[in-house]
Amino acid sequence: MSRFGIRKRLMKMLNKSQGPSYTTYAVTYILPDGTEKTIQAEERYSVLMASEALPSPIGTGRRAGGTCPDGLCALCRVEIDDDTGLSPMKEYEKRALDDHVAGKPHEGRPRAPGEPLTPNTRLACHTRIIGDGSRVRVAALVDFESLKGDINGT
Repeated sequence: MSRFGIRKRLMKMLNKSQGPSYTTYAVTYILPDGTEKTIQAEERYSVLMASEALPSPIGTGRRAGGTCPDGLCALCRVEIDDDTGLSPMKEYEKRALDDHVAGKPHEGRPRAPGEPLTPNTRLACHTRIIGDGSRVRVAALVDFESLKGDINGT
């Protein structure tokens, strides 16, 4: 179960079995190998949060996946093929993308300049699902094998 499935468990514990009281929308992810996977995601989930329903979530380059504390690392870049049903880009997201491309330091650490932006580049952690019909092209998924460590647990 993903960490976002807790709402279902709480509803079940409270005997609220009348079904979900939230709205879900269809989002199609185009995975790195070219396959497409359509999932149902809760309204206002970020594209990154909704990717937990994929066989492997969107890769962010961070040790355990997920986002950085301030959302400015810009490592969860995706390309939007169809932005129907997605929130518009806000200034905070645009600044994060520009800083990454310029190679400005993040969390006190230097970083290499990122790939140039396209008109369809967004950050999965900032992009919210607000309707049906979006299509998101994912560059990388989390590689769970690389997270296992060695036999000593390191």
